Amino acid sequence: MYSSVVSVLMIFVFYSCFISSSIHDVVATTSTPSSSMIKQVCSNRWSNFDSKLCIHILLSKHQIASATNLFDLSIGIMELGISNATNTRTYIDKLLKKLTDVKGAVRECKLSYDSVIGSLKSALSEVRDDKEYLTATYDLLIASTDSIERCANAVVSGKVEDETILIGNKVVPIFGLSAYNAVDSLTH
Repeated sequence: MYSSVVSVLMIFVFYSCFISSSIHDVVATTSTPSSSMIKQVCSNRWSNFDSKLCIHILLSKHQIASATNLFDLSIGIMELGISNATNTRTYIDKLLKKLTDVKGAVRECKLSYDSVIGSLKSALSEVRDDKEYLTATYDLLIASTDSIERCANAVVSGKVEDETILIGNKVVPIFGLSAYNAVDSLTH
């Protein structure tokens, strides 16, 4: 089962890289508004934030790469972040049913992802429905830092080496902090 998950993940990464480089080439040569907005929201001052990976991920998604304004860009990033975090949480739920040794650490990750998803959904609603940008930026920071750090710390202390969880932990801050930058720019 684990090898099939790794195989699916490798196919996804290959497919994402292929699509991303194709979109990146198109975006880079046409200098669309979205490419400069994506570079803007991916430039973060937070430690351990991979700006290049952020640009790569966001350019690989049509809904995000085709955004024409920061509002649509922020919505697209949050929706993708919710989808990604939900997929990771579903994976964790299935993993919990099989594990016997590092169950405590993985259970902490489930709770962490529940919190991440809740914060991202709140932020999405606050931006899309209520135009409460300041409140949304708070929720995005919570999802990207406190919430996901609980899982990251549990993974380290429990010596969990599950690639899906590790990748999920790496991309949650990318979605949350890039959405934070986009939403924060809406207030200026």
